[in-house]
Amino acid sequence: MGKFSIHDGTMNQEQDFCDDSENTGLPAHIHHDTGTAIDTSPDFMQTQPFDIEFLSNETGMLNDYLLDIFPHIDYQEAAFKDDSRHDGGTEAPAEAPNSNTHVSPDVIQAGGPPRQSEIVADQSRVVDHNQSSTRHLDEEHSRVNKTLDAIDDIVPTNPWSISTAAYERLAAEVTKHKHVLPSPYTLPSRHRLSRFVASWIRGFHPHLPFLHLPTTSLDSMTPMLLLTLAATGSFYGFEHTHGYAMYFIAKSIITEELEKRRQTANLYLLRSFPRYAQLPTSPQSATTFRPTPPATIDMELLQALLVLVLTMSWLDGPLAQNALAMSSQLASLTRESLAGLHLTDNNDNWVDWARDEEQRRTILSAYFVLNIQTICFNVPPQIAVSEMNLPLPCSEAEFKAPNSKAWCRLQKKNPRRPVFAHCLEQLLSGKPLDKQAPVTEFGNYMLLQGLLMQICFERQAASTLVNPTSSLPTSTISLYDSAIDAWESCWDPAIESALDPSASSHGPLAFNSTAMLRLAHIHLAVGLQCQCALRSRNPRVIAQAFEAHNPVPLRSPHLDQAASHAIYALRIPIRVGIAFVARGRTGHWSVQHAISNFACALFLAHWLENIFGMVSSNPDGLGGLRSEEKRLLFTIERLIEETDLEDSLGPKDLYPSRIRRLAVAVVRLWAETCTGIQVFEIVHVIGETLTLVAEMIESRL
Repeated sequence: MGKFSIHDGTMNQEQDFCDDSENTGLPAHIHHDTGTAIDTSPDFMQTQPFDIEFLSNETGMLNDYLLDIFPHIDYQEAAFKDDSRHDGGTEAPAEAPNSNTHVSPDVIQAGGPPRQSEIVADQSRVVDHNQSSTRHLDEEHSRVNKTLDAIDDIVPTNPWSISTAAYERLAAEVTKHKHVLPSPYTLPSRHRLSRFVASWIRGFHPHLPFLHLPTTSLDSMTPMLLLTLAATGSFYGFEHTHGYAMYFIAKSIITEELEKRRQTANLYLLRSFPRYAQLPTSPQSATTFRPTPPATIDMELLQALLVLVLTMSWLDGPLAQNALAMSSQLASLTRESLAGLHLTDNNDNWVDWARDEEQRRTILSAYFVLNIQTICFNVPPQIAVSEMNLPLPCSEAEFKAPNSKAWCRLQKKNPRRPVFAHCLEQLLSGKPLDKQAPVTEFGNYMLLQGLLMQICFERQAASTLVNPTSSLPTSTISLYDSAIDAWESCWDPAIESALDPSASSHGPLAFNSTAMLRLAHIHLAVGLQCQCALRSRNPRVIAQAFEAHNPVPLRSPHLDQAASHAIYALRIPIRVGIAFVARGRTGHWSVQHAISNFACALFLAHWLENIFGMVSSNPDGLGGLRSEEKRLLFTIERLIEETDLEDSLGPKDLYPSRIRRLAVAVVRLWAETCTGIQVFEIVHVIGETLTLVAEMIESRL
């Protein structure tokens, strides 16, 4: 029996999280219809449990991740423990990743930073001399400020604090782009920007870890990337006003950089003559000046652009439209980076290896951003799977190694890297990946999204707009079902190694994979066109798209399995606590979970409506349902009975109206998880939409 421990001050509460004594993986009923007969008598329904087992190892995942605040990764401490720097057997202290220490002469003479009592005395002396000498006051203020800055630099409270030099470069760059902002505008202080960067590391980075933090220096980072990270971090800190302003500046700088690259490429046309238009006897002098694009790929430009596009996609409607417009630029830069990428698996230098690994992850992250736009907004995909011909990333433990010695110990255990496109091709053939070259957490996450994209392609090819209730061919469903099963055989080891954040700090990649997994099963079963209306950012428009038609075909292949995964998705917030998820997980769950839950809620609402219709039209009532349909229905019923909406279901024997009330309760519970303060507007829109959908279903009662 799996349990949680909920720690809230002095309160220690344990609650059952799994009703089953064993949890050995996906139950057989999720993959196949067992055909077992179910007694539908009232006594049997009240005494026998109808439940869904957990996916393999997810009990520990929720215990470790959902109920514990994601720990802060203190890379400063790791950097000072770097045992790769020695001088005659004496270890020299390493600098913090972004340190730019400025120590005043007073501090050096004193042999270290002053104590707090000395700072108070300094400030008292300033007050005493205030009336006697203005000049002396200024000098004292200057000395106290230098002392405080020295303390900040030597013992910083934020290991990712922005140095004075980096802040000055950033301010100078912002000054060039002030024309895009409403006047007056003041750049946030250095300490506030440092807080924003730290928020980015805590909120954004674990969900898409492409930046190699142990070797990252804010002092050498371009103002463009630094400002983009700080802007995103401000949203995770709920300081949206600063975030909007900084995003306009960051977008202006990125746009200018992209324009420079375009102008450089256009010099081919302005300063040369095309070879295809020349006669063999034409003089060659016209082709002597042939400028070329930059030889090196500006990886920081790609990093800034992918963060900008992804964050804007989840923000307010106008910014989301800008993100969709900029996606083609992101795709172009990603292709350029792919073409110029030169990686080696035999890199013995930690810094060089980190640079190569960061480039690999950056390209895959950009590919992820473009795909999630297609999945969420139904826009055409920008990059094909066949183009992603690059090796998959290393493990999270290796990527987070704090120094070269720790990295060497981990790297020796890793075999050759599998290639993304080859792995996806192997999964689509139904074959599990090679155990000798295991796929890591980040690689598994990308591969599952690749499978989801292929399913979306199949949906478009099936012309669902012409016949929305049509299902995919049985052969197609069988192919992707086998591919997902093959992926799951590689996913379980990744969960075991990634779901103890307090010990390994691997992050929530495996947990985020569950959101993609459910989306894959739902899109394989049905085509939810109403979900694509999210790009309108109008809850009423999206809700009306839901009301327009029911896309769930009756008893189509894979429908039971999709319903199982949707019900399991609802079970997580119910067992954890709807209110706790709504108020305690804000900023800690990725937006992918909100999108996945939105699809699960819409799908279950349509599925329950079909069950309602079958029970209403059949003289035998519930007897007309298959055994698996009954099991799924009663599982939903048991889950709702654990919530405050139990009384809204009415009498236990009042079928079929109780089924429709179940649909209302399901949608309302998911809507409640999106209430309260949110980091991004799209989550709030999803919550409002689900509330309207619940009202629409309730009006039919």
